[in-house]
Amino acid sequence: MKKINRNATEVLSISLPKQLKRDVIKYAQGRDITVSQATKNILQSYILRERMERLQKLIGPKLRKLGIKTYEDVEKYFG
Repeated sequence: MKKINRNATEVLSISLPKQLKRDVIKYAQGRDITVSQATKNILQSYILRERMERLQKLIGPKLRKLGIKTYEDVEKYFG
């Protein structure tokens, strides 16, 4: 099991709608992880997706001008 550096962590208390709380608990149980770890996973995924969407908006038009429109185009151009 991975050791947690307690000096690198902080507690964040949030209020959730009841159904969302149940969904997080169910997510954690389905993966056999703690609710804390599930919440971290969910937040990390959300933040990464948001960053990727911002990046797409920033460079998407430039890539299209180069004729890069699909993942296959990316592979051909950069792969």
